[in-house]
Amino acid sequence: MKLLPSLILAALLPAASLAAESPANPGTAFITGSDRGIGFALVQEFESRGWDVIATTLDPAKANDLNAFAKAHPRVSVEKLDVTDTAGMDALAAKLKGRPIDALVNNAGIAGTHDGQLLETLDQAEFVRVLRVNSYGPLRVSAAFLENVAASRQRKIVGVSSGYGSIASVESIAASGYPAAYFYAMSKAALDMGLRIFALDTGLRRGITTVLLSPGAVDTDMQRTIRADVAKTGKPITAPTSTPAQVAHLMVLAIEQLKPEQNGRFYSVSSGKEIPW
Repeated sequence: MKLLPSLILAALLPAASLAAESPANPGTAFITGSDRGIGFALVQEFESRGWDVIATTLDPAKANDLNAFAKAHPRVSVEKLDVTDTAGMDALAAKLKGRPIDALVNNAGIAGTHDGQLLETLDQAEFVRVLRVNSYGPLRVSAAFLENVAASRQRKIVGVSSGYGSIASVESIAASGYPAAYFYAMSKAALDMGLRIFALDTGLRRGITTVLLSPGAVDTDMQRTIRADVAKTGKPITAPTSTPAQVAHLMVLAIEQLKPEQNGRFYSVSSGKEIPW
């Protein structure tokens, strides 16, 4: 049975109010990978709830939909950010020095190629690429903008993870028809460990609340590519998907109501349950 959004949020944040209203003067959200999919939906959702949004993307010149949205919504600004480019990251951090960031959402991620993750054709270069984007990138972004987050009122950091990152969940994922996806799964497990250590480190020292959120199966370009690749094997994935807008709405509600005692936890947005590591 599919849970209603309010019930999902109740399970995800049992101590929080379920009021849909955004807090007064919610603050500034910083989102990586903002030009499409969940990232773009998060930009729209945050803005609709009164947040200022720093939307980052690999190539702003090609982010037509994001640019059009930002032009029509003055609270949204677009910045260039490659989460594997440390020099560019540090340059953006210098540009934003002194600007508080209330919610930093590490959304940018890649699935990696299908063939590069097959046992018969394991591709070392592809492994490095996936780990750099999905694991190193979020940790380095969180470190680069740590002072911005620490200077804010809400002091929240989110890593967009996956059930693939849970060792305890891999069996159920395989049973749903999803591919082994070695590199992607390893990268998300590394993301979870990296941000959990980060949460324990900065939670005590800086009062920052860091959580991992898994959005589940979402109808994005990444999901459609995975399903197309698997369909070629004759065993298509039939599990239902949520829309980016649906997931973004629940994610922003959860982020707004995060409490310090949830620091370092890993939640499923779609089921409302805490995910075992």
